[in-house]
Amino acid sequence: MVLTTTEGEMGVLENHALTVVALETGPIRIKTAEGWRLGALSGGFAQITGAKLVILADTAEWPEDIEINRAEEAKHRAEERLRARRSEIEYVQSQVALKRAVNRLNIAKGKVK
Repeated sequence: MVLTTTEGEMGVLENHALTVVALETGPIRIKTAEGWRLGALSGGFAQITGAKLVILADTAEWPEDIEINRAEEAKHRAEERLRARRSEIEYVQSQVALKRAVNRLNIAKGKVK
């Protein structure tokens, strides 16, 4: 499995050292018998305990569950809010929303390897 953490991408193999990491908005890649499976995560934490990995994420979606039109609308709304820049808090919230929308679109469109 490959996770996007606040420190960058992190690979996890079986019997990994005990670890807790903060997750960043980004892709998750899971190796299965059929090949790699991609998903979209937006924030959270991962706890690795040897042969087990538990993810507590704000949101997690498979590509087929992402509605591209809704993600594109969310991207445009976030871009508009960034241009308006009413307050520092709203600006940061808009940056997070934009990152989440772009991640969802990339996963849904298969732009992440």
